[in-house]
Amino acid sequence: MNAIEARNIRFSYNTREVIKDVSLAVAQGEFVGIIGPNGAGKSTMLRILCGILRPKLGATFIFGNNITSFNPRNLAQQIGFVPQETHFSLNYMVEDIVLMGRYPYLHAFQKEGKKDFEVMERALQSAEVFEFKNRTINSLSSGERQGVVIARALAQEPKILILDEPTSHLDLHHQFTIMELLKKLNGQGLSIIIVNHDLNLASLYCQRLVLMHYGEIYSQGTPQLIIDEKILKAVYGTEVKIISHPNKKIPQILLG
Repeated sequence: MNAIEARNIRFSYNTREVIKDVSLAVAQGEFVGIIGPNGAGKSTMLRILCGILRPKLGATFIFGNNITSFNPRNLAQQIGFVPQETHFSLNYMVEDIVLMGRYPYLHAFQKEGKKDFEVMERALQSAEVFEFKNRTINSLSSGERQGVVIARALAQEPKILILDEPTSHLDLHHQFTIMELLKKLNGQGLSIIIVNHDLNLASLYCQRLVLMHYGEIYSQGTPQLIIDEKILKAVYGTEVKIISHPNKKIPQILLG
């Protein structure tokens, strides 16, 4: 069964069409990476998939149901979204930020109950940021804050997790930590869609890659199919050399 499916999506900013008749399906339990050059429409497509943006034409379906049939609270119980950049103007405690992920289950002015605190603690543990529970968010590094934002999404208890560039601006250690976390969550049955400019990371962790170019899907398939010198030259306009990872036999890219 498809966790999420987009059919014949078209989207424009004013008169500029940025998504051109895109159809995409992600199976339940799949880990899919959307890749492509800047301006290819990747982030816009993510926002359409999670209901932030409404397409001009076409429709999105969550487990077979049109996304328009969900109210915001119901939709937030299905999809957790982690944006590319999250800024905190107020220096909240980490546990308070993760508790914000419980809003789909609370009525107006309702206080969090025992279950909400239990889910919050599980989310902190799952995202491996439990040790920061009593720290303020702005006392953490970029990688640690990203883990907290993922924990907040997990507190929604979603069935689908959608992330826009979750490893951007992170050092090697935190890139590895975040991607290993997503791999673990996917192994537990969570459907994951990620946009990533790092093609080597996407190739190592994603089961399937969707390559976008000029608002369309140029090609999609396994990393072994998509991470190809001719395909990448055609889309990125850059000469690359493809080697095989010595341990995982997954294609990796060398420049020059």
